Amino acid sequence: MAALLTDAIRANLLEREGYDTQILEFIDMEHTPKNLLIRAVKKEKRSMKVRSSAANLEQVENLFHVKPTLERLLDEENID
Repeated sequence: MAALLTDAIRANLLEREGYDTQILEFIDMEHTPKNLLIRAVKKEKRSMKVRSSAANLEQVENLFHVKPTLERLLDEENID
């Protein structure tokens, strides 16, 4: 569960930063749970999906009581 949650948070953070994302499975989950690829393509313009991703991310963080370090680092970088 933790690996899936981590990948979902990473994908949402990428979308929040203006990327289109896809989470792809390499090998069937019955063989290994850690086989996901997050593919991201930078969009030229940010869309409404950015706000939706930020809202989804906040809901997930509140539900599971997590605050990812990656989010904090991205927020610090965006301030500069």
